Amino acid sequence: MTKSEFQELQVRAASCGTTLKEFLRSEGVAYSTYNYWSKKLKAEEEPMPIAPISIRKSSGTMPEAVSITGVELPGVTLAFPNGVRAHFGKGSETVLMAVLTQSMSGHVLS
Repeated sequence: MTKSEFQELQVRAASCGTTLKEFLRSEGVAYSTYNYWSKKLKAEEEPMPIAPISIRKSSGTMPEAVSITGVELPGVTLAFPNGVRAHFGKGSETVLMAVLTQSMSGHVLS
């Protein structure tokens, strides 16, 4: 199997409407082969750049933007009423949910 064949297989698997194992069985592809290629492609992905972030206190009613030195980072940025912004990069969903859960415990949203 080539990289492009695996990528095509992934596209078909995503739209097949069955479980991955059922799909692979119908395609004649071993589950271990699928996992091998999946891990191989993840290892080839370029790591996300790390950029310094400076957090500045807001002087007005609108918080200032988080300064990231020339790099756009995917993810979620939370803007708090006091002007603080926290950026959670791609892949940090677990940390983000833990922070939100902890910060919201005992609070009721209206």
